[in-house]
Amino acid sequence: MKIFVAIPTYNRAQVFSLCIKSFLSSKLINGFIVVAQATTSREAEKYVGALKELGDDGFEIFHQITNTRLGSVGARNRLIEIAVSILAKSDIFIIYDDDFVYPGDYTIKPILGWLNFSSVGMVGGRVINLLRRRIDPDFALNIDNLADKLTEITGFILLNTIHGPREANYTSHPFAFRVETLQKGIRYDENYQGTGYREESDLQRQIKALGLKIIFEPRFFAYHLAVETGGNRYSDLQDRMYWKWKNHTYFINKWHYSTSKKVLSYVILTTYALLNGPPAIRGIVKAVKNR
Repeated sequence: MKIFVAIPTYNRAQVFSLCIKSFLSSKLINGFIVVAQATTSREAEKYVGALKELGDDGFEIFHQITNTRLGSVGARNRLIEIAVSILAKSDIFIIYDDDFVYPGDYTIKPILGWLNFSSVGMVGGRVINLLRRRIDPDFALNIDNLADKLTEITGFILLNTIHGPREANYTSHPFAFRVETLQKGIRYDENYQGTGYREESDLQRQIKALGLKIIFEPRFFAYHLAVETGGNRYSDLQDRMYWKWKNHTYFINKWHYSTSKKVLSYVILTTYALLNGPPAIRGIVKAVKNR
């Protein structure tokens, strides 16, 4: 069994180069799969230099550098496709973002035990934000059992990123899988566009549809630089709310949510927009008009 960390990155070679240095002392990680999207030759050169540093330190490196923007969802699918084509089914595939800092090997040891169980399809962890984003910051309802129950009732996904380990219907970054699970056809749905909102929820619904368990493991975590702009992140609040509404609508229709759950989840999204002011409201209005 080998452990590979997969990282998608778009025009953030400097951030990527900083964060991957946190892996250099690892004794458990065997290699990296990187899909880098660079729109200038200078940016591409920076990625090449950063990957060379990892290779020189003894890690196996599989990478693609392209000048085409794949988007968050497309880049993650490319990572999965590379993993399925080159890794053994017993290998471990961990998805990190390019602004995650690796705390150390002790954070991935707990997932290895969980992924030994054939009934477990995925283990999710948590991030510790080193900065709080001003625009649309991450939110979690960290009240024991309440987040899961409200998710079941309302259809709107609320995360509990403290209490665990526990079996969950939905979990948060970082994610870990056996390659064997990915070989069953699990992929990000590329109909989630823009911010990609709900694409991870969709992936987890696919895991559950296979009859596999999702485990939230709080000891599996990463530090998050929470870079406000750049990469695939939309920093305009109106755009973010537009894509939240559009992608959430696609998600609840795809998975055949009841009318009551659709209404309740829309109420929650609308309330969130009202709390965030005119730009957020305009984003929802635009989404409703462009159905």
